[in-house]
Amino acid sequence: MVRSSFLALLAILTPFVGVRAADLPSDKGPALYAPAPPVFSWTGFYLGATAGGAFNHQTLNVGPFGSLGANPAGFVGGGEAGFNYQFPTSNFVLGGETDFQGSTLHADYGVPGIGLNGSSRLDWWGSARARLGLSFGNILPFVTGGFAYGDVHDQIGLGGASFSSGGVRTGWTAGAGVEYAITRNLTAKAEYLYTDLGSVSTPLGGGGTARTRADFHAVRAGLNWKFDWSGAPELVTPKY
Repeated sequence: MVRSSFLALLAILTPFVGVRAADLPSDKGPALYAPAPPVFSWTGFYLGATAGGAFNHQTLNVGPFGSLGANPAGFVGGGEAGFNYQFPTSNFVLGGETDFQGSTLHADYGVPGIGLNGSSRLDWWGSARARLGLSFGNILPFVTGGFAYGDVHDQIGLGGASFSSGGVRTGWTAGAGVEYAITRNLTAKAEYLYTDLGSVSTPLGGGGTARTRADFHAVRAGLNWKFDWSGAPELVTPKY
């Protein structure tokens, strides 16, 4: 009796089990591609442009003839290129950057034609620097420093006579800033740099020498395009 009842119940349920099994998807579905997780990395080469201002307090020293001061300021702007490497599973970012800038930085000492006077100007400058940053996602505070060079010229007037000197000077630069990733490829930055190109000496008639210090502060902003090193989409096989 029990066996007959079990067989009858099984006969009733068998068609429904078959229908449900037919509705289930196959174990071998088509391969699907999904994008990699949106984790931002600073690793990659970049090219960009910067613009800002430069300023300083300058002093022209002419030995026994006295000294004059000035507060020059001017525009700086140009291009830059660099590379960042963000260490795996770390927030530390190490990189290198080079830039070349035009400049209108100019200092005037005294009044031309009256006793002691002069001028200094920086026509262009550039640098090759290391950068070390700490990533907070798409925000990168950093410090930077390295080699600097620039084209500096001095013109000195003394007792109606004129003396000049100039050329490319070398020195060092250091500063800090912060960079922000607007997208995976476009970043904006603001930074401060102090640059010291040493002293400029201008020989004067009678064996005297005029000296100025070729150093300045620069504050600038920039935009960079980063060539992203993101990987290919991850292969995902559906499982049911």
